[in-house]
Amino acid sequence: FEKLKAEAASRWFRPNEIYAVLANHERFKVHAQPIDKPVSGTIVLYDRKVVRNFRKDGHNWKKKKDGKTVQEAHEKLKIGNEERVHVYYARGEDNPNFFRRCYWLLDKEAERIVLVHYRQTSE
Repeated sequence: FEKLKAEAASRWFRPNEIYAVLANHERFKVHAQPIDKPVSGTIVLYDRKVVRNFRKDGHNWKKKKDGKTVQEAHEKLKIGNEERVHVYYARGEDNPNFFRRCYWLLDKEAERIVLVHYRQTSE
């Protein structure tokens, strides 16, 4: 995990890495409050049942046409041939190269833990 944290600013995690962290979340710190304006490379674990507003992080994210709702893309990532991880992608409004990805397991027993990864890209 320390190696992953060191690489968090330079690359997105692979599905198997995300799965390993989420499946073993009890080994890591799960935050009880949203972090204000996390910087690129920040990765945070939250319990979605405890921190319902974990996406209220102080950043201005690109909105849908209604101007209120954050525009998020939703995908399911596969581990092998099976969909195991849900991901939401959001792009910065003020900085279109700043992204947030929120991951959680599709398994009903473990879906309450979410991994949030912030990253500045050059793409």
